[in-house]
Amino acid sequence: MDDRGFHSVWDIVLHDNEILSDADSLNAFFYEVLKRSGFRIIGHLCHKFTDGGEGVTGLFLLSESHLSFHTYPETNYISIDVYTCGRPAIYIHNDIEKFFKNSKRFTARTLKRGSRLDTYPSITG
Repeated sequence: MDDRGFHSVWDIVLHDNEILSDADSLNAFFYEVLKRSGFRIIGHLCHKFTDGGEGVTGLFLLSESHLSFHTYPETNYISIDVYTCGRPAIYIHNDIEKFFKNSKRFTARTLKRGSRLDTYPSITG
């Protein structure tokens, strides 16, 4: 079995934080993007915080692995994390970029993962 994977992360800072407290809109967006891109959703959890920051945390369990997101309305920030087996999450990148088009800062990175990689970048120091 090929254990090759791709770990993509997005760090996005918005001008406006309104969407970052809207659990329904965020969940609908990520659900549609995943379905349209051919990922198979096998589970979903979402939590809307009401004791301070009013952020949202969501997780989509995929047959290919997962998508998670965490919002911080108090700093206009959303963190998105997608780990996929077999094919990269490039299929959803354009949709994420369009949805958060009014961002102040938009950073996306992808790491290759798996047992056959020759070298691993250091995550310390």
